[in-house]
Amino acid sequence: MEVVATVRRALPDDAEAFSACHYACWQEAYGELWEPERFASLDPQELARIRRQEITDGEFDHWLAEVDGEVAGIAMAGPAGDDDSPTELELYAIYVREAFYGTGIATKLLNAATQESPVSLWVYRDNPRASAFYVNRGFIPDGAERIDPSGILELRFVRR
Repeated sequence: MEVVATVRRALPDDAEAFSACHYACWQEAYGELWEPERFASLDPQELARIRRQEITDGEFDHWLAEVDGEVAGIAMAGPAGDDDSPTELELYAIYVREAFYGTGIATKLLNAATQESPVSLWVYRDNPRASAFYVNRGFIPDGAERIDPSGILELRFVRR
């Protein structure tokens, strides 16, 4: 599918659309991994408030991809959050709406958010689509593992 996407830094006024896309992507990607209670506990207005504050503070970068004026994907990157991180930069999130899988939007977001710098990220072990995406772009698991708050095993991937 030929898709023309514009990738840009998110602005505070983008917080609601950014959060709505993020939430929809969580539902599409993790509908079978997360318990329904986890989705039910998320308040869209609170998520938007948090994103607006993060974008305003500029502690880490927020990126969005737009197709025909709609947010089709998002990414967040910034200083690594792990004490033992092998890189200074961490990709905190990259999500694309299911309708845009395979269109290159995720790669555009990855390139914008990381500028091809060495970067680390965490991915669910039981998310083979995401793992394959990162491996195909030069990331490898470094052996680090952790359990997310809902009990799901995550693996750290690194691109040097």
